[in-house]
Amino acid sequence: MCGLHEIEKRVEMDAAYRRKRAKLMLKELEHMLQTVAELGSQAENFEKSYGEILEDMPELGEKVAAIARELGIALPSVSTPTEVEDKPGLFERITGRGRFYEQLGLQILDLAKRRRSETGGIMTLAEVVILVNKRRRHNVSQVDVARAIHHLTSAKLIPGLHKLKSGIKIVEFVPREFTEDQVIVLSLASRTGFTTLEDVMTQTRWNRERALAALQSLKESGAAKLDESYAHGTRYFFPGLTPSA
Repeated sequence: MCGLHEIEKRVEMDAAYRRKRAKLMLKELEHMLQTVAELGSQAENFEKSYGEILEDMPELGEKVAAIARELGIALPSVSTPTEVEDKPGLFERITGRGRFYEQLGLQILDLAKRRRSETGGIMTLAEVVILVNKRRRHNVSQVDVARAIHHLTSAKLIPGLHKLKSGIKIVEFVPREFTEDQVIVLSLASRTGFTTLEDVMTQTRWNRERALAALQSLKESGAAKLDESYAHGTRYFFPGLTPSA
C-alpha cells in the first residue's frame, strides 16, 4: 500500500509541476506577445517620423531594412518595392495599358498614400516622377507616369491629372472639387511652392476677404500649410507643389 501511495503522490506532484510550468509558459507567452505589440507600435511611430528621410536616403534605408528584417518587422518606406518591368512593351506603348502601367500605378498609389498627410493629396506630375524613380532601379519617363495615372483615373481610383493656367500639371489623389478661386491660387503657387496673401491680392485684384477665403479653404483641405517662420506677412506653403532640388 505504501508503494501505491508513493506512486499516487508522485503522479500528483508531477501533475502539479506540469500545471505550474504551463502557467509559467502562458505568462511568458503573454509577455512576449505584449513585447511584440509594443515593438509593432514603436515601428509604426518610427515609420511616421522618419519614413520620408529613409526614402530619400537609400543607403540608410537599406541598413534600417536589414535591422527590421532581423526583428521580423515590416517597414514599408524601407521595404524593397515590387520592381516594375524596365520598360513597357510595344503593345503597352501603343495602348497605354498593360502589366507595366498597372504595376507602376500601384507604386504611385503607395507613394501618394504615405505622403498624403504632408501634401494634402495633390502633387505636381514632375514631383511624382522624381519620387517614383527614387524607389526604382530603372527610371521611368514622365510620359509613362502620366499613362499610369490615366490608368488609375480610368479605374476611378484617383481624380486624375490636371493642367493649371501656369502650365504646371498636378495630380489629384484625393477626391475633391476645387473651386475656381482655389484653382487660380494653386496656379499662382505652382511655380515656387508658396504664395502670400498679398501676392494673391496683387495678381488677381481680389479684395482681402476673397483672397483669404481661398487660401484658408486650401489650408483646411490640407493642400496648403501656414508658414509660421516667414517674417514678412502671411505665407502659405504648398508641399505638393514644391519643386524638387
